[in-house]
Amino acid sequence: MRIQKILAACLLIVASLGAFAQGFEGSIYFTKSNMMDVTQYAYHVKGNMVRIDEMVEGSDKLVATLLVNLETGEMVALSHERNLWMKRPNKDEVEQTSSAEVKEGQLERSIHGMNCSQYRVRDKAADREVMYWVTEGDYGFFPKLLSILQRKDNFSTYYMQIDGLDNKLPLMAEENTLLREKKGFLQVDKIEKKKLADSLFKIPEGFEKVER
Repeated sequence: MRIQKILAACLLIVASLGAFAQGFEGSIYFTKSNMMDVTQYAYHVKGNMVRIDEMVEGSDKLVATLLVNLETGEMVALSHERNLWMKRPNKDEVEQTSSAEVKEGQLERSIHGMNCSQYRVRDKAADREVMYWVTEGDYGFFPKLLSILQRKDNFSTYYMQIDGLDNKLPLMAEENTLLREKKGFLQVDKIEKKKLADSLFKIPEGFEKVER
């Protein structure tokens, strides 16, 4: 009987580790603004696949989609208006800004019911400061995604200079000048943990391939 209990406990531990290893599965919706234009995005995540949908502000109409394989680094761009797809080449790695200073704040706040810690990245040479509110969870996909995308916007480049964010996700970020003039804003609007269909991460039928 004792052996059976030990085996049962071991199976429970293995199952829980397997569930943790799978990481986040579901959809994350967020809004990004540069104080002139507002863009809405959705990240759909399953295993090593991420689908990034750009949508028309205030609607679910798709503008463009990017399929990203976190394991291989391959990216496929979809044009929904023209029913076309193409492979997107990998970008050169963005260099870190040596003048940027990272500060982990003592403040905490709740966003969407999740506890968040404050981080600030200040770059005096560029007259910029970006403040992030970051939550911890099974979000290991996010730093991998940023590493593949190699985006050059300040939200991404400064965030990548913060250490120890392997399983964390920024739920809100503000970009300002050192004199507090607003330059940009990013916020997560909704997080849905749910099972996603494999077809969501495949090239739709009827889409034609185009070469660069």
